[in-house]
Amino acid sequence: MNFIPISLAYFKPVTLITLVFAFVFSCSPKTTNKQNKNNYTRNYQIISPSVDNIYSSADTIHFIVSPLIDTLSPDSIHITTAGKIIAKETSTDFKILCTLLIPKYGHQNLRLKVFYADSLSQILTSRIIVLPDESPKILNYKLLGKTPHNPESFTQGLFFFEGNLFEGTGQLGKSKLMKIDPVSGEILLERRLENDLFGEGITIHKNKIYQLTYKSMLGFIYDYKTFELIREFDLQTAEGWGLTSDGNSLIVSDGSYVLYFYDPVYFSQTNQLEVCDNKGLINNLNELEYVDGQIWANVYGEKYILQIDAKSGKVTGKLNLADIIPDGIPDNYDHVLNGIAFHSEKNSYFITGKLWPVLYEIKIIP
Repeated sequence: MNFIPISLAYFKPVTLITLVFAFVFSCSPKTTNKQNKNNYTRNYQIISPSVDNIYSSADTIHFIVSPLIDTLSPDSIHITTAGKIIAKETSTDFKILCTLLIPKYGHQNLRLKVFYADSLSQILTSRIIVLPDESPKILNYKLLGKTPHNPESFTQGLFFFEGNLFEGTGQLGKSKLMKIDPVSGEILLERRLENDLFGEGITIHKNKIYQLTYKSMLGFIYDYKTFELIREFDLQTAEGWGLTSDGNSLIVSDGSYVLYFYDPVYFSQTNQLEVCDNKGLINNLNELEYVDGQIWANVYGEKYILQIDAKSGKVTGKLNLADIIPDGIPDNYDHVLNGIAFHSEKNSYFITGKLWPVLYEIKIIP
């Protein structure tokens, strides 16, 4: 066979590029129609529910999955949330009805996995918001007594331990930790924070006192008898607000609707709850107190406290305390209701606020 030599200079640039592409594709392995079809079968999208659609826990959710282009029909689809399969469908229309069976409320990530006959699959994701279907129970209280409270204490945290009241206060240059006689209001022990630190919530866990700071992303651990500093720890949230302990974990609020659970040794996050009632997510969660599976929480600026299920985040009760606000207290954010301490021996609660002159003891009536 005779070859005719051709100079590349003979071809225009566009023609040369065309020849090169033609050569490359002629030498490449040919793809089968089946392979191309398999690639297309993974082009599905979620039509419903839309991102952050709100549902009641009693609602039935209508899932619709649709192809972006004409494809082969998948074999089945699985829907999971929190690692558990909540629905399976083997029909080809992919309109699925299911009731949410979830342990928590708030934002829920959904993971849909589409399976195909050729062992290929596709992952689709979405997110919804699930709220309780019941409104919180309205709680009442009985006033048992009053105790003097330092009107210069900007109360951020409060708890009872071994018959004494412990209080953490805020404001730059005024933040401190105190041990107080609950009868007389006398300060028995005190430790001041450095002037550039704004103290926040406090709690006790296994004979150690933990204290947060506001925006320094820093916390402290003290000996509960002497207030001697044991060590510092890094706070994992941008702000520290309230703090309590369920006996195993520290529970932290940061002014949002989220409660964070932390390991008390390494301060790594182990869990979190989104707090909500039947109307929506509840922001500005502040001072906290854990009692028998329930978390009591001040809501910054509000005249009530919430009772929250510690497993689901559902607000189960609401206690209006507007009637105990002392006369003459300014109606501003520097004098809000803040401070909840449970007295286990008396089964009562001690309640106060920022810069209040009074500490109230109440009995909560279901």
